Amino acid sequence: MSISIESIIARMEWAARRHLDEFACLEDGHRITIRRGQSALTASPAPIASLPCEPAADTQGYDVPAPLAGLCHLRPEAGGDAFVQPGAQVTEGQTICIIEAMKMMTPIPAPRSGTLDAILVQDGATVAAGDSLVRIS
Repeated sequence: MSISIESIIARMEWAARRHLDEFACLEDGHRITIRRGQSALTASPAPIASLPCEPAADTQGYDVPAPLAGLCHLRPEAGGDAFVQPGAQVTEGQTICIIEAMKMMTPIPAPRSGTLDAILVQDGATVAAGDSLVRIS
């Protein structure tokens, strides 16, 4: 099965709305990397067996994916302090956000300890399963 241009454009628009300089995903066994200001798009074969259950490592850190679709809450309550801030140290298991789906609140823990490099979603944003939430190095 081939990758459709519509799915690539949709992913590019998603990355642009979040002001990401780089975004990578796997689709139909191919890794697609979108970079702003560089070569716009690359696709290379990637075996299906390499699809990670854990966040994949890269030189910039680890992107923590959303395990389910829903509304991403970066604060435990409206007007409260965020669970985490960029530059903060996080510990494995620490709640980094909550995803609300079907009126159920699911805490999302940090998969490992490290420094929170970036929050990749806005508070209250709708996320799909697999969308990157934060980057930890």
